[in-house]
Amino acid sequence: MNLYYADGARQLGPIDKTELQTLIKAKKIDSKTLVWQPGMTEWQALGRFVRRKTQGAAQSVQPAPPVRQALCSECGQAFAEDDMIRFSDVWVCAGCKPIIVQKIKEGVTVSGVMTYAGFWLRLGAWFIDYIILGIASAIIYLPMTFMGVFSFDRPAVFVTFQLITTILNFIIPAAYESWFVGKYAATPGKMACKIKVVMADGGQVSFARAIGRHFAKYISGLILGIGYIMAGFDDQKRALHDRICDTRVIKSGEI
Repeated sequence: MNLYYADGARQLGPIDKTELQTLIKAKKIDSKTLVWQPGMTEWQALGRFVRRKTQGAAQSVQPAPPVRQALCSECGQAFAEDDMIRFSDVWVCAGCKPIIVQKIKEGVTVSGVMTYAGFWLRLGAWFIDYIILGIASAIIYLPMTFMGVFSFDRPAVFVTFQLITTILNFIIPAAYESWFVGKYAATPGKMACKIKVVMADGGQVSFARAIGRHFAKYISGLILGIGYIMAGFDDQKRALHDRICDTRVIKSGEI
């Protein structure tokens, strides 16, 4: 018989004719219980199903898809996806939704759910990195500045030092950010603020993407900083360079 029946949001079965009769006698199912078997186009009330069988009505050969179910990440029970809420890559039943929302508000780590870092937290991380890079740059540039000054009467040497300084202005920040993000998912500034850069699915950012993200920041800055300000209004706190590289900045330990 291979009959399936619905028990609330759950799909149970298959059962045979004997098991069906047992369930009816036990009053676990009645004429209003929804049932389905291969070959039916939709779920039907058991009473209607029996009548159609009795009358020999032809059933459609198009199979109806079983109810899609998922496990709630909080309570672990299975429910129909239509009756659940999805947070990032996990499913949560309606009963557990208030618990998950409260955990997120309290900053508690919720498995599979990403909590996005806000604009001001990201700004604080940037400021720390700015100070670190400023100190590192001073250590490198001061000797070169003195060497450039003393070579002022030699134009070729002076221009060479200026060119090297300009190139380093691009290389040092790019190497700093791409190496830390590619290896640790966060620069020292982000580590201090307990945030990190991940892919949309929570995966690790590659070194190549980290480099691309760094240079995409120039686009965010060139349009009067609007690309950075976007993070304050985006539902996933994405700046323009995050959108370009499909990355997210989240609080550490949130996935």
